[in-house]
Amino acid sequence: MSLDWIKEANSDEVNFKELLSFEDYMDYFNKNAEHQLRPSFEYITDMLNHFGKDDEAGYKFFEAKHDDAPAVFGQKSVQDAITQNLVNFQEEGFNNKFILLVGPNGSAKSSLIRKLMKGAEDYSELSEGALYSFSWVFPIDSVVRGSLGLGGIGKSTHVETYAYLEDKEISAILPSELKDHPILLIPTKYRQSIINDVLANNQRLLDAVKKSYLYKGDLSKRNRMIYDALLKNAKGNHEEVLKHIRVERFFISRRYANSAVTIEPQIHVDASIQQITMDKRLASLPPSLQSLNLFQLQGEVISANRGILEFSDLLKRPLDTYKYLLQTMESTTINLHGVLTELDIFFIGTSNEIHLSAFKQHPDFNSFKGRFTFVRVPYLLDVVQEEKIYAEQIEGLKDRTTFEPLALRILSLFAVMSRLRCADSRNYQDKSLGRIVSEMNPLQKALLYSKDVVMPEGIDSEGKQTLRQHLEEIKHEFDLESLYEGKFGLSPRDMKKIIFDLASTFKNITFIEVLEYLKKLIAKKNDYDFLNMTPQGDFHHPGRFITLLQLHGIEISDREIRDALGLVDNRSYEDYIKRYISNINALIKGEKIKNEITGQYMVCDEYFIQEFEKNIELKEDAKKFRSHLISKLGAYFLDNRGKVIVYTEVFPDLVEDLKESFRNEQKKVIDAIAKNVVFLEAELMNTAEKSTFPMTDKDREQIQKVIDNLQTKYHYGKAGALTLLKFIIKERY
Repeated sequence: MSLDWIKEANSDEVNFKELLSFEDYMDYFNKNAEHQLRPSFEYITDMLNHFGKDDEAGYKFFEAKHDDAPAVFGQKSVQDAITQNLVNFQEEGFNNKFILLVGPNGSAKSSLIRKLMKGAEDYSELSEGALYSFSWVFPIDSVVRGSLGLGGIGKSTHVETYAYLEDKEISAILPSELKDHPILLIPTKYRQSIINDVLANNQRLLDAVKKSYLYKGDLSKRNRMIYDALLKNAKGNHEEVLKHIRVERFFISRRYANSAVTIEPQIHVDASIQQITMDKRLASLPPSLQSLNLFQLQGEVISANRGILEFSDLLKRPLDTYKYLLQTMESTTINLHGVLTELDIFFIGTSNEIHLSAFKQHPDFNSFKGRFTFVRVPYLLDVVQEEKIYAEQIEGLKDRTTFEPLALRILSLFAVMSRLRCADSRNYQDKSLGRIVSEMNPLQKALLYSKDVVMPEGIDSEGKQTLRQHLEEIKHEFDLESLYEGKFGLSPRDMKKIIFDLASTFKNITFIEVLEYLKKLIAKKNDYDFLNMTPQGDFHHPGRFITLLQLHGIEISDREIRDALGLVDNRSYEDYIKRYISNINALIKGEKIKNEITGQYMVCDEYFIQEFEKNIELKEDAKKFRSHLISKLGAYFLDNRGKVIVYTEVFPDLVEDLKESFRNEQKKVIDAIAKNVVFLEAELMNTAEKSTFPMTDKDREQIQKVIDNLQTKYHYGKAGALTLLKFIIKERY
């Protein structure tokens, strides 16, 4: 076995920074004061910012891959709530609220916290995230008093620090179980002066630190007792006391419960105290310490100090087991047998809606309400983010099954649709908006909620513009109600089971197999609560979900197949749309159009306008449609002054409608393919000789071209492309 790693590990720079004398640490501190003078709320804030944000202003590390912390997608509102609390903590100077993540089972509450802990772990391993505490080191007598060597020459009795002694020269080490910050070793008035000096150029951080324990606090009781006893024995010489200090770097670790700790809901004491003075291993402590009643603190709360403490399913525990949080949130201290111990912990926990509802009925709820921040964590309503949850699972199943394009999209849409409510027009001041939203079906609403998906069909251009402008209002319609969107429906845990079942049943999975599976699933009303909700139109109506999704899948697949025909539309959409807009603008204003070639002014071409509108199969009122387009162009011009207008960018819906009209012209070609696809399938499966089929080489090449294009352009497998082609021809042609 190779041992080359040893040399590399020995040269790791971090190893040399883990142990420092107090004097050496202060040299390091003076150069890195802003990083070192951070209470936990500042540390977590810096950690979040260090890993950066994505295009949607969410923190990147939540979606990062970690073996022991699954990626969390979406949930930006939860991230925003956490960061807002961190801002509040900065203003207060300590973590004065318990953040309780509340939501349905499987909504990623624990995963969010695990990601926070993982981010803190990774950050603590970086130079800018270095954390330090200290231990007390007590040398053997020969180090203190000197010893005689060969020839009777005495060894110097002057030792500047015991921090770098080897084990054989040490009689005892007392760690700081609360991981006290080394700066607390400096007496308060001197410490405050030092902090004022080193943070003079960072007023924001200085103001925050001034309110924190680093500025106003003190050592934990045991460390204070040791310090005072040694100082008394040294006749007031602080330098002699600090010789015993060994500053040690520590790393946040959830695995080893070091400043990242999870308390499970089972009943037990979170913190305790026990006497250690009689421990035989400490018999060699200096006489000045042997007379002290030294105690050792232990428990999850103690281990979590200077980090993150998670209470998993907090409200499952009896109330008395977390009543101490009220005092801790208010004073930053915990009372252990009369010993007030100062804490620096980011408190966060999880609960589901059922336990929170029961908690609200408890007489003590009002006492807790002021010290808790309840953050809602619903199921996702964005189908694109929903899909990302299952990407890794599908990747892991690819050796046994293939998920074809659109299969996961249709399944994810079903999940999102099961979480939505029908809009109530009475909730909207804008009556036009209320009417449009209340008339939407669950598929349209699910598509609307995803920015990366085209606007839903069946809504006119003016309605789509209205929806875009008021999207946030629509998303938050039910925020203040107990039955909010995302509280119910198919959970990601259920979805993962469905994906596994599909993979176990089918070798190749298109959206067709997904819909067949869902038809069986919606009959299992005892297994899923959302199947028992009272239908409201198409909402809470799983049978209608499947019908809508089948039509949606057919529509998308039909477009893909027609695209795969490889026919080229020679029209210039830019020129075509520009000409149309110029003509309707002149028509509305009663003006003439300048001919760019002759320079003459001509009346608008109404025949061309009608032809264009026929090509896009305009079904709404033409005058309203034209007026809306001109208004949209005017708004774009005002927002983009000086920018050259690209009409295909301003009017992407017109481009899509024109493409659709061209595809419709190719229906005859698809009809020809429909007659021969069964024969090609038999050929591909080698069930008969080619000569027995009434299909020409040209027919065969044409179908093969469609299948090849579906594979290369849309990433279908060969079997999936053929299945899709057969299904669409059967359903639509």
